[in-house]
Amino acid sequence: MLLPPRDSRLPLDRDASARPGGPPFVAWALLWLLGGVIAFVNLAWDFLDPRKFFVIGRDFSNLQAAGWLADHGRSSCVFDVDCFRMALLDHIGLLSLQNYSYPPHALFIAAPFGLLPYPAALALWTLLGIAFFAWAARPHLPSGFPALLAPFTAAGCMNIWAGHYGFLFGALWLAAWHLLERRPRTAGLLIGLMIVKPHLALLMPFVLARRGDWTAFLFAALTASGLVLVSGLAFGWDYWASWVGGTLFTQAAMIGDTGQFFLRMMPTVAPSLLLAGLPSWAAWAAQAICGLAALAALWRFLPKDPVRAGLATACATLLVLPYAFVYDMTVVSLAALLVLYQGGTQMRPFWRAVAALAFLLPVMTVPLNGAGVPLAPLLTAFTLFWTIRLEPIPRPG
Repeated sequence: MLLPPRDSRLPLDRDASARPGGPPFVAWALLWLLGGVIAFVNLAWDFLDPRKFFVIGRDFSNLQAAGWLADHGRSSCVFDVDCFRMALLDHIGLLSLQNYSYPPHALFIAAPFGLLPYPAALALWTLLGIAFFAWAARPHLPSGFPALLAPFTAAGCMNIWAGHYGFLFGALWLAAWHLLERRPRTAGLLIGLMIVKPHLALLMPFVLARRGDWTAFLFAALTASGLVLVSGLAFGWDYWASWVGGTLFTQAAMIGDTGQFFLRMMPTVAPSLLLAGLPSWAAWAAQAICGLAALAALWRFLPKDPVRAGLATACATLLVLPYAFVYDMTVVSLAALLVLYQGGTQMRPFWRAVAALAFLLPVMTVPLNGAGVPLAPLLTAFTLFWTIRLEPIPRPG
């Protein structure tokens, strides 16, 4: 990966700071709308087919069914794959190959939603997620930019369609990086809560150590450890044994199953290359090389500004991990938007077009992977490169 010197920036017009950083509002707002419309076509299709009504928010069905089981004293069924699939059929009417992939402490989130009927629970989950993400995204946006639009990037719309954890995890991420320097203990607490999807927070200890943010590091470790302890005491340690010894291996095995549709929803290196027809050894070798390159880029060129550092870390995470989906890209999509906005007057037309593609990546990943075109990781690497390179933008206080 070609990277700039540590303190270098793009050559700027001396008067550029006095002008808006990106293309006209209408131009990129239309691009934003395009991504959302494409994503919502999937949701509309489900609404039009009465047989699919109860699978709207298919990933949320896992959360809600697990909460319902926990509320009715059947927590042991959550981590039993066959039992859980029968519960999905009985409770929601969904016959699926799904399994509950989240660690035991995620049941604390699921349990309240298990008390509500599925449509009401999904609506509440979605509205709370939109509000939380909009609030957390506001300090990361250019001054005057409407924060309410932040949840409606292409990735955000895909997350609404799937009913996934993307807004919750993304909001925790954005809030933690915003508070990192001013309130490191609170930031550490928020980072610790990210273990609801622990693999997506994989780089957090690495980056906090790189920055020397040891207070946040300590509070993140204490929060994560506390959640593990409390969930073990509340639900029993057998569930942790089932999750570590069974669920993780089940999820990891999914990556090599090129015959399944869900693999097309992964914008990561190994799945994209496997779908392009590369041998397994070559795809995994490329995954390792890209992951090491992303780590090296963070270590050498991590921005001092915590907001940009957080966005860069989110991009690097998708290059390091083989297992992630388009609805996990809520923060990466925000980074791509800011690259497009700020770089609009600094990039050549070709690179502006690439930035637009990077912003639309969450709705392009499935057709690209389906066609065997492994472009998704390259667009993520592009976003990482420019997130590191561009100057900070004026943001609300």
